[in-house]
Amino acid sequence: MKLISLNIWAGRVFKPLLKYISDHAHDTDIFCFQEVFDTPTSRKVVSKLYRANIFSELQKVLPNHTGYFAPAQDGFGMKGQVINFQISWGLALFVRKSLTVNEVGEIYIRGHRNSRGKDATTMPRNLQYATITANKIDYTVANFHGLWNGRGKTDTDERLEQSRKVKKFLDTMSGKRILCGDFNLSPDTKSLGILEKGLVNLIKENGIFSTRSSLYTKQNKFADYMLVSPEVVVEKFNVPNIEISDHLPMELSFH
Repeated sequence: MKLISLNIWAGRVFKPLLKYISDHAHDTDIFCFQEVFDTPTSRKVVSKLYRANIFSELQKVLPNHTGYFAPAQDGFGMKGQVINFQISWGLALFVRKSLTVNEVGEIYIRGHRNSRGKDATTMPRNLQYATITANKIDYTVANFHGLWNGRGKTDTDERLEQSRKVKKFLDTMSGKRILCGDFNLSPDTKSLGILEKGLVNLIKENGIFSTRSSLYTKQNKFADYMLVSPEVVVEKFNVPNIEISDHLPMELSFH
């Protein structure tokens, strides 16, 4: 099977992003996306910063996949509150229709839906997951976007607690497990260390030195990770250097 994880930057690099996804749709079974917006209205582009309906746009280029949207916050866009139309922000999973999906759900690892406070640092965070059976083997895929606090990607009490909640949940799941997404953590943090216990960090294992594209101009080039349980057989892991977001996609072939 093949899985791709990517923080899509809310679809800001729209045409190259959709082309990449469309080009990989034929051989990719699972897509895990972070920073996804959707709206029931006809709105599309907002201030050229994001696509308000990017979830629907993704579904159009993935007709052979079932899309699952897990919104964490309603009524806020990339630049604050949106009052003139409905909009939601969160995570998205797309799973090939030929796979057996046993369960799709989410848990909150920070706050609860619509618990955003005065600024973006208080945005609630959910963990989206799917349990899938393929070739009589059970898998749990967890899609994660860790909290952002505007002060780098170091350890904080909130991040440590967030990692403990994710780890506790994963420990309850049976079968082969994959945790992927934009963790917003540096590689040497205790918060990442908690998540790594019992899992293999494919970013470290493969000597990946950056998960950010040239569109990201800040110093810390780490944010995204792919962690797998030891039972997962990794056939190929790749982080291609392409400009479809300010993040780079992570591509995993496995069984």
